[in-house]
Amino acid sequence: MVMNRAEMKTAWTVIAASAVFLCIRLVDNGLARVLAPMNEAAVHAILEAFGATACFSLAVLGWLIFVPTLCRQRLMTAALFTAIGLFDLFHALSGPGMPMYRPTTGEAPSITLEWFSQSVGALGILIVFSMRNTMVKPRARLYTIIPVILAVAGVSFLVFRMENWNEATLGKFAVYQSALTLALYMSAICMLLYRHRLEKPAAMLTIVQAIIWLFFAKIEDSFSMKIGGLHDLLGDAFKLIGYSFLLKGIYLVLIEEPYRRQKKTESQVNYLAFHDELTGLPNRRLFSEKVKAAMARTIDDGGKFTLLWLDVDRFKTINDSMGHSFGDRLLVAVAERLSKFAKKRDNVFRLGGDEFALLLGDIENEEEAGEAAKALVALFDESFKIGPSGFHITGSVGVALFPDDGGTLDLLLQNADIAMYNAKESRNSWKRYDKMMNLKAKEKLLLENDLRIGLELDQFYLAYQPLVDLEHEYLVGAEALLRWNHPARGEISPGDFIPLCEENGFILPLGEWALRQACKQMKAWQDQGFPPIVMSVNLSIRQFRQHDLSERVASVLKETGLEPQWLELEITESIMADVAFATAMLEKLKNIGVRISIDDFGTGYSSLYYLKRFPIDKLKIDRSFVNDVLTDRNDAAIVSGISAMARNLNLKVTAEGVESAGQAAFLKEQKCQEAQGYYYSRPVPAAQFEALFGSERNKASKKTISL
Repeated sequence: MVMNRAEMKTAWTVIAASAVFLCIRLVDNGLARVLAPMNEAAVHAILEAFGATACFSLAVLGWLIFVPTLCRQRLMTAALFTAIGLFDLFHALSGPGMPMYRPTTGEAPSITLEWFSQSVGALGILIVFSMRNTMVKPRARLYTIIPVILAVAGVSFLVFRMENWNEATLGKFAVYQSALTLALYMSAICMLLYRHRLEKPAAMLTIVQAIIWLFFAKIEDSFSMKIGGLHDLLGDAFKLIGYSFLLKGIYLVLIEEPYRRQKKTESQVNYLAFHDELTGLPNRRLFSEKVKAAMARTIDDGGKFTLLWLDVDRFKTINDSMGHSFGDRLLVAVAERLSKFAKKRDNVFRLGGDEFALLLGDIENEEEAGEAAKALVALFDESFKIGPSGFHITGSVGVALFPDDGGTLDLLLQNADIAMYNAKESRNSWKRYDKMMNLKAKEKLLLENDLRIGLELDQFYLAYQPLVDLEHEYLVGAEALLRWNHPARGEISPGDFIPLCEENGFILPLGEWALRQACKQMKAWQDQGFPPIVMSVNLSIRQFRQHDLSERVASVLKETGLEPQWLELEITESIMADVAFATAMLEKLKNIGVRISIDDFGTGYSSLYYLKRFPIDKLKIDRSFVNDVLTDRNDAAIVSGISAMARNLNLKVTAEGVESAGQAAFLKEQKCQEAQGYYYSRPVPAAQFEALFGSERNKASKKTISL
């Protein structure tokens, strides 16, 4: 075991004190003859005066120094050494040749007061450093010090009032008092070492060194036959050394270390006030100050500066699917890459969430700003290594120049933010601020506000697109698609409001409403005597991440009365990012009895292993592969491969986006079981969809429908 410097110093203190004590024992008689001519009473008084001064210095540390940081141990130490100092002072003044000495009582009062000083000191040190240290209020000083002074005064008064002292009894009691004091000192040493056994701070070991000297001071004093004798003076010398160590140790432990911790805490608080805790980058507050300073400097110089506002694309989806821990690690990796991109790390800021900003003071024209924004977008071309694997993400950048795109702080930041949100519409791109963007941002805000109103006023409805069995060409299912009939804007495309719902979380109540309406409609059709078919409902990634999703689905089925086998939930491949959660949730849904299909298969996190592991029933081939299946050999090969793979995995296959007879024929050749698309029917309201059921009734012989 390697000892640190403070531990070595403590060990040497034990050796030094022991060596001095043994040397004194060896030269005891010779030393007595050398010191015989000196005035023992005067030397004793001087040593005791130094001792009392040291005690009162320790009291002052707790009484006056750094009062706002006063703690319990420092206050109790001040009270303790006030008592010790007063006992030592009365002990010195009542010795032979001193003003309070009385020949009738002799040295007994002085010896008794010295015993009180030693015993109270040893016991007090043990108690003070055993107690839990907490902050105390400054007024507690009066409540602590005054009772101590009164107690010492009372004890001293009783000692001086006693007239009949039995010296023989005192001599016998001296042995017990010495043993008790030494035991208390040893207990204090053991307690300190045990409490700090894992980490032994130098300041605490200094107090241990002080107690070691006080321990030997008491041993030396126990050899004394009278006050002012050789051993008494040597004991006082040992005690002074102990007090010097104690003064240093208590200052370090109870004043300097708390002060350093306070300053360190203040520094950390100040740092966190202006820096992001996760990435270490300057935060929004420091960003605002830096921009204000840049604006003032630019106004004086008559120049310009560029502000780049970056947002990580689809970060909420990443967070939802991969977990917040992964998202935090990704943000740290982004921050590191941005810091390398900027010339100065201080000019890169994290504004919150997945938003960052770069302040470029050396770019003063639109062309250079565009090149910088383009380079920033290209920074995301290389994958981010998170753990053992790489992860590809993109970023959208908004560009604003001062003073062209805003003459005030709020306006400049607002316009940079607007430019960034416009860039996010196409993702992995950048946009320079334009005044027309404000109108677009206002429209988006109004649209977001209208979403909740629209749900409350029944402006949303479901359209149903048929799913057809390719082999026999009859109706086997319907996909429920969300539509919004706005009273002022008319029909709003799902591509305009669904991403907004995903972004602000409104997809959760809206998605549950759609699920309930679809189940209610299917149950109504069954009650009307229409042939039973499967109702497919899309689940967003946010809905899927709900831990109580299975309970919500079961509740909707119970409420509407629809049997589970007639409900199919469509999920996207993005759920595969968190395999453990996805597997558990899919198992819960399958236990209800509903069907599971993977929508837009082939465009996301495709994995044959996950297909084998997940309890799914169907794959839906994305329309991007079906569109050119007759003209693109690659698309044809992909569709053919997916169909063959699904058959081998006992999964059904539905092709989306079928728009021609040729596409349908090709899919049929590939043994794709189902299809949907405009070739069969556009998504239509419930009333029009019922006509498709009617067509099937007219084909009684084959029970098929011509669409």
